[in-house]
Amino acid sequence: MGGTDARSLVLDANTSQVAYARRFVRRLLDGSVPAEIASDLQLVASELFTNAVEHGNAGTVEISIESTPEYVGVCVISGGPSPSVGPIIEWSVADADAINGRGLGIVRQLADELIVERGTDRFAVTARRSLVPAH
Repeated sequence: MGGTDARSLVLDANTSQVAYARRFVRRLLDGSVPAEIASDLQLVASELFTNAVEHGNAGTVEISIESTPEYVGVCVISGGPSPSVGPIIEWSVADADAINGRGLGIVRQLADELIVERGTDRFAVTARRSLVPAH
């Protein structure tokens, strides 16, 4: 995946589509990045897609993959502004007894970098993993 490479897929904003989002990420990343990173980004895509369905206000959700020699990222875009999604610093994994509330905390733990873009009709979250070994 040398240079910059971005691909996207638009799916219905329905939790029944989350498996398609995971398969899309797996298809694009399989064999081109370390297996652990590809696996983690499949989970990130799943959690961000589910969050977009639950908190977005659009009929579709877009998922895209971007890669450079330094990183690979998953971006999920839905209708915004998604006011119930707090700032990144508040994203944590819910207590074991909670029914939900784990997704964004998992995303925060797996990503090396998170970028949130919030507009009146757009909410985008990009989670990046570094491809450069830490020194």
